[in-house]
Amino acid sequence: MEMKKAEDCETVEEVQAYLKVLDEDNRLIQTPEELERIENEILSYTNRLAALLLKKNFRPH
Repeated sequence: MEMKKAEDCETVEEVQAYLKVLDEDNRLIQTPEELERIENEILSYTNRLAALLLKKNFRPH
């Protein structure tokens, strides 16, 4: 699966799928640099997920 940048994700489901991939990648970490990269990616996707959920919850019905 080719990873999109977090800010390019348009749905909650899309962000959740990428977070699952990162969780699986997290198990293969071998260096501190890889750990930092994965942590930063997880943070960006988590922030995007929060933004999408807020947008979804505050949309006029």
